[in-house]
Parts: sequence; C-alpha cells; structure tokens
Amino acid sequence: MARRSTDEVLLMAFTYADVAWLAEDDELGDLWGLTFVRGVSEVEALLRLGADQESIRPLTYDKLIDDGLFPETLLAGRVGDWTVLIEESGWTCTEVDKAQVLSAGTVAVAVLRHDYASDEFVYAVDGELVTYFNPEIPEWRHGSDPDRLNDLMREVGLDPDGVPGTGAEAPSSVSGALLLAARLTGVVLPPEIIRGPLMSGVVG
Repeated sequence: MARRSTDEVLLMAFTYADVAWLAEDDELGDLWGLTFVRGVSEVEALLRLGADQESIRPLTYDKLIDDGLFPETLLAGRVGDWTVLIEESGWTCTEVDKAQVLSAGTVAVAVLRHDYASDEFVYAVDGELVTYFNPEIPEWRHGSDPDRLNDLMREVGLDPDGVPGTGAEAPSSVSGALLLAARLTGVVLPPEIIRGPLMSGVVG
C-alpha cells in the first residue's frame, strides 16, 4: 500500500467545486502553472527561481496581461502558510532543476495546464522529485517514490493503475491535479487573489 508522508496535510473537505473556477472556467486561459511552496516567502520563492532582486515589485494579474509581461514575469501570492507562484503561459516551476530548488528544505506542489502539449503534476520534497506525471496518464509516474501519492490520487479521480471504469472520476485531468494539490497543501487558490496586488519577478 502506498504510504502517506507525515508532511501531507489531507483536508478531505475540498471538492471539485473548490477548483472548478480554474479547471473549467478558463479564468487563467489554457496555458498556466500554479506552484505552492510551503513556509517560503513570496520574495524568497522568486529569488530561488533566479529572479533579479531589482525586478521584484508589486504587480497585478491584469497588469501582467495588459502589458504582455508573461511568461518571463511570475506572480507570487500568499495563501495560509504557502506561497503560490502563478505563471501565465509558462512552465518554469515544473522543470526538474527549478522544482528541486523551490522545494529545498520544504515542499513544492506544482500543477501545469497546457492544452497544446500535456498537463503535469509535480510533488517535490527537500530538493527531491518524489513523484511527477501527466494527469491524463496517471499510471505513468516518475520520481524517487512515484507511488507515494497513489491512495490520494485514487480519491481525486486520478487512477494510478490506469484501470478504466474503477473508482472516482475527475471531471478533467486538470481538475484532478488541482484537487490533488489542494488535498496535499490544505489550501486552494481563491479567485480574489489574482485581482489584488501580488509580488512579481522576472525569471525568464
């Protein structure tokens, strides 16, 4: 049986309704990344990704879009004990070296929606990629302990065994990945966070 790390915070109250605004409402479009990093400030998370200190400044999501600052500029906000990094049309945080750096001494959970290629889910702990996979093909997993989240994956409709017609079904692979991230972190990204000022940094 797949084991659950003591680092995991499982809040079973989260449902697909909590992530639907991102997964199905196209709020951020069809190519974006969300990465949650525990116990690291917004500025520190941006610096870990290689952002120049001078580029770090407050910025709104609307300004990011209107001025065409993406994908080089990432946004960072705070949700509970977690910093969430928002990438518009980018996937920096799911790259192996970036995920390792972000998770050094802590935990990083990343979800990539990429309608033109493939979605991705990344779970990294203390600089180690524990498990990562395409949520559309959850049975093909990689990492140092690819089966660690298997039980939780089943609960959110991402069958790690790839057996059709068994267990819960996620409305979409993105929905399943977002709900998995929520169950792991104990937080969801509220819609209002992207309407207010966030920190930003140029990392591309």
